[in-house]
Amino acid sequence: MKNECSFVRDVLPLYFENMVSEDTAAFVEEHLKTCSECAAELEAMKAGKQIDEAAAPQDKNDANALVAIKKKIQKKKLVAISITAVCLLAIVAFIHYFPIYRIIKVGGTSYFSGSEIAKLAYIGSVTDRAEAQSILRQADAAFHDCKHTSAENEELYGVLSRYATATDRWNDVSFVNHSLELWSAHLDDTEGYIWVYYSYEAINSEGQVVSGSKNIPSLWTVEKDTTGEWVVTGIKEHP
Repeated sequence: MKNECSFVRDVLPLYFENMVSEDTAAFVEEHLKTCSECAAELEAMKAGKQIDEAAAPQDKNDANALVAIKKKIQKKKLVAISITAVCLLAIVAFIHYFPIYRIIKVGGTSYFSGSEIAKLAYIGSVTDRAEAQSILRQADAAFHDCKHTSAENEELYGVLSRYATATDRWNDVSFVNHSLELWSAHLDDTEGYIWVYYSYEAINSEGQVVSGSKNIPSLWTVEKDTTGEWVVTGIKEHP
């Protein structure tokens, strides 16, 4: 009987899954009628299968719930990233159009008036900035010029002649390095103001800097001349 039980228990999993021959199945069934231990083991197998089948829908529900939670978290992350991106773009745009940090560079209202500082706090319209480019080209030419006398520069550049390197003051200047940045432009039909920021160095034939200024904020008053061209009529900057 013991050997018979050992055989039945070995094949019992196959019997339970209907994977044995008819003869083996008949033998196992006869044995189960007289052996309570083997019968109990078969019942345990049946109970285990029922538990697994009952748990399967719950596992599926748990998996679906987990997927839903992950999607919700991802959606919240995307919303947070989008909001952050929009805020950063808004900040960048505000700083670009309203660069109030530049007020520090001009020394606040210690030298310039409040209304003059106000013209610095906003860069101006696209149209005004486009029109101001002709003024910058005039200034670029003056900064670059180191081949004429003071009188000739005044004739060529008017008020902007102060930025030219005159030969009667500096007779050994070979070339000039300069940078000129438009900070803001506020133009009416015939007059207006622009803020600029410049640096320049006059270099002699030996490669030495003989004259120059660095990081200078400057407020220029501009008007249209009789030909309709913008010209600088006044310059205000720290001594």
